[in-house]
Amino acid sequence: MSEALSRLHDIPEQIEDPRPSMTWRRVAPWVIAVVALVAIFIDLPRTTLGLDWLPSQVAGAEFRTVLGLDLKGGVQVTLEAEPQSDEAITPTDLETARAIIERRVAGIGVSEPQVRTETAGDGSQRIVVEVPGVDNPDQVRRLVGSTGKLEFIDPKGYVDDQGQGLQKGQDISGLIEDGTVDVLFDGGEIDVSSVAPAVDGNIIGVQFTLSDEASDTWCNFTSANVGRPGPIALDGKVITVPNIQGAICGGQTIITVGPQTPENEAERTELYNTLRFGALPISLTEQGYNTVLPTLGADFLAQALVAGGVGLLLVLIFMIAYYRLPGVLAAIALIFYTLVVYAVFRVIHVTLTLAGVAAFILSIGMAVDANILIFERMKEEIRAGKTLGPAIEAGFNRAWSSILDSNVASLLVAGWLYWQGTTVVKGFALVLIVGVLVSMFSAVTVTRTMLRRVTRTSWGRNIELYHVER
Repeated sequence: MSEALSRLHDIPEQIEDPRPSMTWRRVAPWVIAVVALVAIFIDLPRTTLGLDWLPSQVAGAEFRTVLGLDLKGGVQVTLEAEPQSDEAITPTDLETARAIIERRVAGIGVSEPQVRTETAGDGSQRIVVEVPGVDNPDQVRRLVGSTGKLEFIDPKGYVDDQGQGLQKGQDISGLIEDGTVDVLFDGGEIDVSSVAPAVDGNIIGVQFTLSDEASDTWCNFTSANVGRPGPIALDGKVITVPNIQGAICGGQTIITVGPQTPENEAERTELYNTLRFGALPISLTEQGYNTVLPTLGADFLAQALVAGGVGLLLVLIFMIAYYRLPGVLAAIALIFYTLVVYAVFRVIHVTLTLAGVAAFILSIGMAVDANILIFERMKEEIRAGKTLGPAIEAGFNRAWSSILDSNVASLLVAGWLYWQGTTVVKGFALVLIVGVLVSMFSAVTVTRTMLRRVTRTSWGRNIELYHVER
């Protein structure tokens, strides 16, 4: 009687197969195959294999591997802090300036810039900016050295000895000090949340909204000066001299840069980031600029890749030797995982530093851990007397809660590190987050789908291939 009840107890698990699950079972192999092919396409080293004819970007997404300062090198800019008034520089002002510079550099697409403060031997305060692998060092130098003080100018009919008014690029600091021209208001009157790129035909610029008081001042000035220039200066230099076409009221304003060219695009990006993150509370003077050699370099990168490959190979050998057929399938899933994670890194341009490589290797271990939990559960179900099919399904279902709990805990910790950490810590956290998410998919979906396929074959139902000791 007890044996019959035991068989009845197994029936629901054997016949439990809702229709949505059946639909997914039919689609899953195709989804996995497509994801694998896309990942391989993204990961292909085009130059090494002579495949330069393959596109390196699709739908605006560029495929490239970004290496950090410790692996590739970059540029270093040293800035000396100077107060903008008679008051001394406070630690709060210095930290605020450091954070603003870090956000500015990140805003132009540079991953994991290292920005730190330090005190020189003579007691002066400095900010050191190290940026990995930049294509345009001068752009970085201009961006980090700019105080970001925007000023709307009343030229008061100014003309120089040649009879010309204010020109783009002209330094008007002296003209402001002696009262030749007046400052209507500065960038402190801009709502930073409203700063956005703007396009008017072929002319590009940056748009924003002014405060109520500045809006009234600008409205009165533009109303009284239609047809005359309305210059705007940044850090004492004129950046644009548009002719006022009509009264500009309501607070919405656009600073035009010029026609849509690569040079003007870069200038607009600098202006956008400067306005978006606000002016610095201190003045900065460039004290030094030099190229930074990689602290670890290509030799370390090659060693890290070899170490990672050897580690992955040892894991695969262990899984195959101990779990036999499930271990082979787990090895395939692990290779799938590695291809997909690296493809994600190349698409979203994750910066691979020493910390990032460590997080990547750590996530490989976590992916294997999920497979081990599943296989051990599956073996327990087989020992309890279940047939292979129900045992596999029960093993995955009962291991899922443990896998989910451990991975959610890892994601919470990694999320906190990304939110609160420095740039290097954020890189580690981002790599770990990507790895955990992909490992959950590969360990559960990929391995499970392959096991289901294998158990439909006659040789795949051989219990000896699953290393189960009854």
